[in-house]
Amino acid sequence: MTSFTEIVATVVVHSSTAALSHFGVTVTPAQVERPAPVERVVARTPRPSEKVVDCPTNRARPQAMKA
Repeated sequence: MTSFTEIVATVVVHSSTAALSHFGVTVTPAQVERPAPVERVVARTPRPSEKVVDCPTNRARPQAMKA
């Protein structure tokens, strides 16, 4: 993932190169070697199993109020 600073730097270098090439000057930007990304391991503890209970289908429902 590139940071905002890297994006701005790329745009500046590109626009500067384009402007200088208009006058016949060629500029090649230096390639920066980036270190290899560190491999990350996420350790997770297993969740305890949950007992699933069926809900009763005939629940007591409140009766509509009669006026």
